[in-house]
Parts: sequence; C-alpha cells; structure tokens
Amino acid sequence: IYLSAGREFQIGNTTLSFSPITEQISLTDSPLEQLGPLIGGSRQMRKLYTLIQKVAPSDLSVVIEGETGTGKELVAQAIHQLSRRSEKDLIVFDCSAVPEHLIESELFGHEKGAFSGAVRAHAGLFEQADGGTLFLDELGELPTNLQPKLLRALESGIIRRVGGESVKKVDVRAISATNRDLGEMVKLGSFRQDLYYRLAKVKVTLPPLKERRGDPSKIAKYFL
Repeated sequence: IYLSAGREFQIGNTTLSFSPITEQISLTDSPLEQLGPLIGGSRQMRKLYTLIQKVAPSDLSVVIEGETGTGKELVAQAIHQLSRRSEKDLIVFDCSAVPEHLIESELFGHEKGAFSGAVRAHAGLFEQADGGTLFLDELGELPTNLQPKLLRALESGIIRRVGGESVKKVDVRAISATNRDLGEMVKLGSFRQDLYYRLAKVKVTLPPLKERRGDPSKIAKYFL
C-alpha cells in the first residue's frame, strides 16, 4: 500500500499510524568560496557546499527550492559534477516550457506515427539521461494528470514510448527545482503527495542574493 501522512493501517490486532519525519541535518561551514558553477563565500553558501558534497555521491533524489534567479540549476549542475554519474549527461527538462500534450512524449519518447507530426521515432529525456541525471525544472508546473506517470517511471525505472509496445529499463537520478511551495501544493491537492516524497528525499532551500552578505561583489567580479 502507499502510505500518506496520518494514514492508519492494521497488522494483526495492531493498528499503526504513519507520520513522516523530516530529518534536519546539522552542517558545518565549508571553507570553500566556490563549488563548481556556484560562487559565494557567505555562511549560507558555505553550508550549502557542505550539503552538496554530502548528497552528491549518493543517488538520493533532490528538490531545490528558491526564488527565481537564485541559481537552482547551478546547484543541480554542482551535484551532478560531484556525483558518480558525472561522466554521463545532465539532461534538463523545463516543465513550464512544453505544451501539456507534448510532455509525455518529451519525457518518455515516441514511436514513428504515434500521433500527428511524429514522422520519426524519438528517444525521450529519460532515455537520454540513462546512467546520468534528469533535472526537472519548474516542477510545480507539472500537470496533475502526468504526475502518476512520472512517479511510476521514477519508482520502477521502466518507461514505454508513446505508441510503443516494448518497455525499456533506465537508470536515472532525479533532481528537481521549483520556486513554489510543494508542501503547500500537496495540502491543496495540486501536487501528488507520493510523488513529492519520492522526489524530496533531500530538500535544499536556496537563499536570495539579498541575504548572502558579501556575495554580490564576488559574483560581480566574476562576471567582470
């Protein structure tokens, strides 16, 4: 069974209640002032570097939250570069940039003739990211009717192209980013709770630049 927060279930004569626990990880400040494409020596960024270095070698899925422009894709790049998947590709998919009727084809691919305009077979992003990392940008914009299909692909590692009969096994690590509060979206019913827990094994919150004392000058010097 799939367990959601507060759900009760019975084993023999015992009734159990399921409550997810969010673990807060205590982090020391990294001595670094730059990590991969990330620039900044503020305390918030040095804690972030420590977290990235801890998480990157694992295959844990990561959700990166933060305001627009805080560098969420750069965090994904840093995690990928420090992971065991770094020799494979980091494939980026912007959930807000593709029309809803084409998202399934983009993610899972399609066979020739699967729909009007499918003049040739197309390998989806899951296939392209096989052995590497799939970065799902603007995750909060993913339509609710496609969320179960994404969940199944992430849990099973098995995909089927649109219009295809055979299935393919893929090995993909998922990193997601959003400027929306996914936890609140779960409460409102606009984002699946099981997909949220599957993707947010680790949650990273990026501070806005206005809170990163000393970093604007470092970033300005870098661009100059």
